[in-house]
Amino acid sequence: MSHIVHMIVNKIAEDLNTALITNVSSSDPARAAWVKAYRFQDSPKKYPIYVSVVPGNPDEPTLEHGRIDIGEDLERLGIYIPSGEVGGGHLWWRRGRIKIGCFLLDEGYEEDEAADVAQTVLGRVEYYAERINVSSLVDDYGERAHGNVFIFASNFFEGGGPDDKYIWRGEVRWQVLTQRPL
Repeated sequence: MSHIVHMIVNKIAEDLNTALITNVSSSDPARAAWVKAYRFQDSPKKYPIYVSVVPGNPDEPTLEHGRIDIGEDLERLGIYIPSGEVGGGHLWWRRGRIKIGCFLLDEGYEEDEAADVAQTVLGRVEYYAERINVSSLVDDYGERAHGNVFIFASNFFEGGGPDDKYIWRGEVRWQVLTQRPL
């Protein structure tokens, strides 16, 4: 059995793997080394540019899944849709993060060069994530995803380290509109 959130996370990871690794020249310094669903649990020395797709965020309640008609922190669609009407099911925002790490430690970059590589990775993630169509996904409970992945926020920052070692980390926040049947 499968749940819609698991299906969405896997679809995003699969499509980003193609966009960030398969379709990028091996000589491109901003080519990802690793893209997968769920946690990154390996060495950033082995995979210096990694991307992981995860649902929600336990540290931030505004990234919870929820019905679009309930909750102050859940974005409204801007139109009136009786999302909880009898027989109509419920519309939900399913949310998560695409976590990015760029551990540019052995490349010999100047800071500006490292920043350019890292920001290129961020730009690619944002660009390709919004083009992922999830409307073919329907889980075992009848919940159906609609349209494309929406990117609604991102953050990306340079971390500490020696002068010739550059670490950039951050995340792109996504949401997908789904409909749950009654």
